[in-house]
Amino acid sequence: MLQFPKRGVRVDIITDISVWEKLEKTEEPIIMYGTGNGADKVMDILEQRKIPLSGVTASSTFVRNRTFRGFSVMPLSYFEETLGNFTVIITFGTSIPSVMENIYSIAQKHRVLVPCVPVIGTRVFDADFAYANKQKIQLAYNLFADDFSREIYKGYVNFLYGGELNTLKAITTPENEAFENILKLRDNETYIDIGAYRGDTVDTFLKYSGGTYKEIICAEPDSKTYLKLIEHCKNLNNFKAFNAAVTDTDGVVGFSNVHGRQSSVGGDKPTNSVSLNTLCENAGPTYIKIDSEGCEYDILSGGSSILEKFSPKLNIAAYHKSEDVFDLAILINSINPRYKIHLRHHPYIPAWDTLLYCTL
Repeated sequence: MLQFPKRGVRVDIITDISVWEKLEKTEEPIIMYGTGNGADKVMDILEQRKIPLSGVTASSTFVRNRTFRGFSVMPLSYFEETLGNFTVIITFGTSIPSVMENIYSIAQKHRVLVPCVPVIGTRVFDADFAYANKQKIQLAYNLFADDFSREIYKGYVNFLYGGELNTLKAITTPENEAFENILKLRDNETYIDIGAYRGDTVDTFLKYSGGTYKEIICAEPDSKTYLKLIEHCKNLNNFKAFNAAVTDTDGVVGFSNVHGRQSSVGGDKPTNSVSLNTLCENAGPTYIKIDSEGCEYDILSGGSSILEKFSPKLNIAAYHKSEDVFDLAILINSINPRYKIHLRHHPYIPAWDTLLYCTL
């Protein structure tokens, strides 16, 4: 378990050693695999902690004779020929099976660690963060409805803290397991899709509801993505879509509008916003999915009346911020204590696609 000797405190759920401590203590060269936003965040922390980096690699299609923050991006084979033993740190995200298999194959030959940095925000799940949130971490563990969810939660928290690939692999389950065993969608659902993107999660809903439903209501704040959503769903009956951000209040918010999955509240483009209470006030929702790049807490807060009155099934992204996995579970329980809260992590490296599934 994670212990803080000077403070006399322990976090029973965390049994691993911090990934940053592992990197500080390793005598092997450290090679970073990845050159995107996550790599920038990780490199910033490495520099702050004075952890030396020996090189940068990427998938073969991304090497292309280029540099990243002063390092020439080289194929992994170059480091295998010149360095011998080394530690690889994964600093990008993927759910592509072939890419994940490649990462696992690298782990057969080299030590692989995944230093986790948040998708949104700057609060890294390190020792200071764990200490500051020790009571919430334990409280959320006790809120989960089944032993399986509690084991996944323990593994998830330890992965965020310790960065071990096998820890993540051990808690990974297929998406269909959650839909078939927890959500159990019927043929008369009123589905609310918050962060509907281009309609991929509408497709998922149709797949597991058998294509039959009462109504679909989508919200997508990114203007270009919204148009693609409308085109994708143009043949659906009883379908509504709103080009608006869903937050905790009605009005106008700043939005980044980068025309992709990274679009999020907090940018400089004024965008209409609506609360979940307002969006659903005439709908009587039976199933709500929220994946909103870090706004999940505000959206749930702004939907408290809906969650209390209708108790819709929930599918909530719980991985954008370091505190999401425990803060969201605690919030949902405070709004509607009748909910049975489940946790699942679907195939993804790092621990993205970690979701709360809530039912009565």
